[in-house]
Amino acid sequence: MQLEDALYIFNGHKFIDFIEVDKFKHDIQKKWEISEEVQEFSFAEYYEYLYENLSSDFEEVGKIFFENILYSHLKNIFVEKISAHPNLKVKHFKERVKQLITEINIKESIPPDIQRLMSENGFYLMDLLNITTPNTTFIAGFDYEEENGIIINARFLFVEVASKKSGGQVYFLAGIEIDFKSKVALTMVKNILGLQKDEKNASTTIHQIHKNAIQKIFNILGVSLQKPDVKSDRAGMFDLCKELDDNLLDDLRNDVNTRTDKAIKGSVKNLNKVLFNIPGDTLTMADKKDLGKKISSLLLSYYIEYKVSPMDLVRKAKKSNLIGYPTRVNFTSNKSSKSSTQSTNAKYPVSASDMFHSLYFNFEQALGLDSWSLSWFTDYKFNDEKDIDVIQTTIYSTSNQFRIVFLPDRPLNKEIIHYVIKTINSYR
Repeated sequence: MQLEDALYIFNGHKFIDFIEVDKFKHDIQKKWEISEEVQEFSFAEYYEYLYENLSSDFEEVGKIFFENILYSHLKNIFVEKISAHPNLKVKHFKERVKQLITEINIKESIPPDIQRLMSENGFYLMDLLNITTPNTTFIAGFDYEEENGIIINARFLFVEVASKKSGGQVYFLAGIEIDFKSKVALTMVKNILGLQKDEKNASTTIHQIHKNAIQKIFNILGVSLQKPDVKSDRAGMFDLCKELDDNLLDDLRNDVNTRTDKAIKGSVKNLNKVLFNIPGDTLTMADKKDLGKKISSLLLSYYIEYKVSPMDLVRKAKKSNLIGYPTRVNFTSNKSSKSSTQSTNAKYPVSASDMFHSLYFNFEQALGLDSWSLSWFTDYKFNDEKDIDVIQTTIYSTSNQFRIVFLPDRPLNKEIIHYVIKTINSYR
């Protein structure tokens, strides 16, 4: 969308902090041939060049900018299930969006000539908006997908103008994607430190802006979100973690068990005699079995330490077409005791840690995972067995939220985010 009869100047400087400039230019280059000389322009100059030379396709340029903001650095992702929604026929949904725009965007701090571009038909205005009035909230971009006259997906870029303790204003963003087809809503946020608290209760944390986004976007649209089923969620996360661990280590466990089973049973019998030599004062059969399992787990940890390197486990996981491997687990056992263990290196499987095997018996009895970290193979289509690059996540499950946090070592993309969330949701 363009301003009519006005000199175009790029004003979206506050949004640049939320993208990778090189990735944006790469995405542009995939669609249009841009000279190497122009590629070296500053972002503002580059965007102004695109406006002047791609005027007929400028909405597509805005969409690329929009998606680069949504899916690059907004790495705290609240994942919620939709319990109810408004009429999704295009006409009715647009009426809701028009109401949303009126309530949130029509205000003195936003110039009238830009307000006129804020249409229920969709808009990308990140390049034009430079709002500096503290505590102002607005939607900078919105689009939707329809299928047979029904809305199946809607995306919003919700912005709060926040004040820094060090002075000046910055944008605090919540990228919102509502997938009506799968009944899942995402609120994606980048954690920004050093925001100034004030009497107007402006958001300074990811949890506050998430709450504001629900109140100002979801509620006005008429989208209701389910309260997390923490018991089910934690059980599902345990199932996923256990499945990955079993697929990675079952053959090693079976090998160790086969070679040591007779010796372990003899040891348990002898230890029982040494410790409990009074008739009638002895381990029960169940306790003997449990002790045997614990010894077996410890022997496996030594076997892995001496025979299998952490990198061997990583390669084995990729060769087995696993989605990745756990690197940290925090679980509650059936005796209500909490345990936590992690690998010595964040890029190695937790199963390379001797502590994990020390706790494995408790892990097997776990009720669910409170939080855990999982490294995902970025080659999730398994095109190259030697490609063991991973992206790391931590998953939090509480009674108030189900949140996936991507570690901040690189920009993300829409495909990897959707892949991770779809996989995890299949276990909830």
